[in-house]
Amino acid sequence: MTVAAPVRSVYRDRQYVRYSVSQAVSILGDQVWYLALSWSATQASTPAVAGVVVSISALPRLAFMLLGGPLVDRYGPRRLMIGSDTLRAIVAASAAGVALWQPTIGLLVVVALVYGAVDAVFLPANGAMQPLLLEPSQFSSGAAFREITQRAALTVGAPLGGILVATGGLPLACVVDAATFVFSALALRSVRSRPVERKASEPYGRALREGFHYLATHRVLRASMLVGFLSNVGFVGPMNMGLTLLAVQHGWGATGAGLLLAGFGVGAAISAFAMLRLRIRRRVGLAFAIMLIAEGCCLLFLALSPNLALAVLVCCAVGVGSGMLGVTATALNQHVTDDRFRGRVGSVNSLANLGITPLAIAATAAAVGAFGVVPTFAGSTAVELAGAAVCLLVPELRRASM
Repeated sequence: MTVAAPVRSVYRDRQYVRYSVSQAVSILGDQVWYLALSWSATQASTPAVAGVVVSISALPRLAFMLLGGPLVDRYGPRRLMIGSDTLRAIVAASAAGVALWQPTIGLLVVVALVYGAVDAVFLPANGAMQPLLLEPSQFSSGAAFREITQRAALTVGAPLGGILVATGGLPLACVVDAATFVFSALALRSVRSRPVERKASEPYGRALREGFHYLATHRVLRASMLVGFLSNVGFVGPMNMGLTLLAVQHGWGATGAGLLLAGFGVGAAISAFAMLRLRIRRRVGLAFAIMLIAEGCCLLFLALSPNLALAVLVCCAVGVGSGMLGVTATALNQHVTDDRFRGRVGSVNSLANLGITPLAIAATAAAVGAFGVVPTFAGSTAVELAGAAVCLLVPELRRASM
């Protein structure tokens, strides 16, 4: 395992910076929308109904995610991203007009469903676009830069959404959301990716089957996807619902839960900035195993932490490790994936990550209720260690290089 500086810094690549910033602005708009959606649904109905409305956008996204990949590889990610942004801008602007008249639960459900269906194409397109704008030596720093911009958008988006909803309600939030999609679409029109040979006349079903076959027979990608899935299963629940339940158990309150999340965010930011300059080049799977073992041990230690200050430091360490793992995994997947299959690989990867998030969070809550915090976190540690075992047992992944 060796570490070296990339050939050219991505933050000096104006096209990639423009692309990353535009996607961060789009994420900021998403944060504004989801806060406005949850608030408006709560005001229009009961909290239970509001929860259903907020989660309903996940249904079409999960149902159609795998189907979006072949479309990305057929028509190109840039074209589909521009079309998705344009459609969402129109829907958001229309929703603002309707909301001025009468914001109803029906309106919120329709917009949430449209957003979810569009995301099924946009997310794999977004994943396929990034490596087409970079040189292979920039994949790692490109993923790190993207992590920084997206984390900044996530940090700013929720407070901004609260201000907009308090100022102008759902209509103003929808207008701002529409503006972010317009900004993203205009920025995408100004970027040019490297050309890729595409089979526009290939039957859709055959393209879908070829994508599954490509992934199933690619030993590095197949193992990397499995490791990513196990990592998310073990990590997502404890670092979302788990932190809240941990704070409740120790009497740290909402402030304590916020500090734990802040510690994780600081660690993730540190790792993202570090990975702008550093790049794991050889024995990537071995590096994955080390990160997963460290992350799993930190999760268990977090559950056993006797005081809040120590728990915040452990969360910071988890953020550092998970950030390095995420950036390196993204770079490896981009490095070994053929340009012709980036959309289809991206759709499977997005489904594996997004699909397990609500299930993992719900499972963590149920496990804490049934067994307690420490056994639940210990189970998550075991899942992380299983991912590390895959890294060590698959020679192609263990010896993978970039």
